[in-house]
Amino acid sequence: MSPFGPGIAVAALLFIVVGLDRFANRVVRPAYRPFERTVPDLGMPHEDLTIRSGDHDLPAWLLRPSQAQPYEPLLLLAHGWGANYSTVLRLAEPLAARGHEVLLFDVRGHGRSEPVPYVTIRHFRDDLLAVTRYAARRFPDRQLVLIGHSLGGAAGVLAAADGAPVDGLVLIAAPSDVLRVTAEFLVDQGMPGNLLVALLRPFFWRRVGSSFRRLTPSRRIREVDLPLLILQPENDARVYRAHAERLSAAAGRPYHLIEGYEHTDVLEAPETLHLIEAFLEEV
Repeated sequence: MSPFGPGIAVAALLFIVVGLDRFANRVVRPAYRPFERTVPDLGMPHEDLTIRSGDHDLPAWLLRPSQAQPYEPLLLLAHGWGANYSTVLRLAEPLAARGHEVLLFDVRGHGRSEPVPYVTIRHFRDDLLAVTRYAARRFPDRQLVLIGHSLGGAAGVLAAADGAPVDGLVLIAAPSDVLRVTAEFLVDQGMPGNLLVALLRPFFWRRVGSSFRRLTPSRRIREVDLPLLILQPENDARVYRAHAERLSAAAGRPYHLIEGYEHTDVLEAPETLHLIEAFLEEV
C-alpha cells in the first residue's frame, strides 16, 4: 500500500470541502443590481433616512405624499434577493400616488447598503425587524403593514412570527422554503439542485447560525396571527406556484393568482394594486 494513500485522500477531501464552502458563499452573496429608478425621480416629498440594524446602517426613504392621511396605515415595502428598493418602487409609486405613506429601504448587502460577505434569510429577517421597530417607535399611533416581495416576503413571515410590530402582512411571490427555492434555482441553471443543496446544507448553516426549521416560512406562518394577503403571479419562473400553495395551506388562508404576470412585473399589475388597496381597508 502506498504511504501517500492516506495523505492523498485527506487532500482530496479537503479540496472538496473548500470547494463546497466557496460555492455556498457564491450562492448567498447577492450580485449588484443597478437602480431602475430612485426616489428623487418621483418628484414626490420624501425623507432620506438611515435605520440601524445590528452593526449595519440601512439606507431608507419615506415617501410622504402631500395628500397622505395620518390615520392611514404606514406601508413598509421589502425588496427581494439581489434586488434593491427601486424594484419595489414600481409598487410604492402608485400606492403613494393614492395617498399612502411608504417606507422603502435596502437590506444589508443590497443597493446602497454597505457590502457584506454574504446575506441569508436570517439577515433579511433581522433587517425587517429593525425597520418595523424603527417605524413603530417613530409612529407609535400608526398601523404598520409590511409588504414583502420574493425573499422580502419570506423574511416578512419570519419577522412577523418573531414579534415584528406590524398589523398586516402582504406576501408577493414569496418562497415557502429557501432551501427548496434554492434547489429549484440551481436546477434551472442545469445543475443537480437537490443534491447540491443537501451537500451545501452544513455550509449554509454555518452562515445562517440558526435552525432551518425556524427559518422556513411555511412552518413559521402558522404562528402569524395577522391579516394576511398572499399574491402569486401566474407565470412566475423563479418562485413557483407551489410555494404560494404551501403558504396558503399552512396559514389557512387563500392565495390570489395574478394572471399573466411574472415574478417582478407583478409589482406593476393593476390587480396587485387593487387587492392591496382592498386589503388595507380591512386592516
